[in-house]
Amino acid sequence: MLMMNERPRRLRSRSSVRDLVGETQLQLEQLIQPYFITPRAVESEPIAGFGDVVRWGEDALLRRVEKDLENGLKHFLFFGQASGKDAEGSESVDTDGCVPRALRRLRSAFGNAPVLFTDVCLCPFTSHGHCGVWDGQSVHNDRSVALLAQSALVHAQAGADFVAPSDMMDGRVGAIRELLDKSGYDSTGILAYTAKYASAF
Repeated sequence: MLMMNERPRRLRSRSSVRDLVGETQLQLEQLIQPYFITPRAVESEPIAGFGDVVRWGEDALLRRVEKDLENGLKHFLFFGQASGKDAEGSESVDTDGCVPRALRRLRSAFGNAPVLFTDVCLCPFTSHGHCGVWDGQSVHNDRSVALLAQSALVHAQAGADFVAPSDMMDGRVGAIRELLDKSGYDSTGILAYTAKYASAF
């Protein structure tokens, strides 16, 4: 008869044992609810090609976050949309853009109860759709980084607890950190939440 030295089924024998030794425990406190925001005065609007995901208008967003907070959800990540796009993505640094405006209203309504994260990227604001400034031949890294850092600062000033760069520019995390610290927002965190690689898949 074959004798086995390892018997991992021992640790799966019943729920109380599984609860004791489970490697990963997912709890509500660990989740971040993403919301896409539109600058238009609408309740919500579908995002083409994105299943049932919608963009929320400001008033509807506040009601959604209020209900989420009542249900115990405290962490939120916001993605913006431009009302007008250009080659530089200049609306990404507009202090009256839909994300900064929503952040101020959320802070005013709910204080420090929610933890607010913001996506920092130029692609929602550029007419060409790239994550950075397009110079006609390629994406200009350093000009893009300067805009990304300024965008992160605008979000921090509006009440973001964490900024989350999702672009692919070299040096942007260091530039964001330096500008935030220099501007008095050294407590604002930077969340690394994407990794993008060239791939054959």
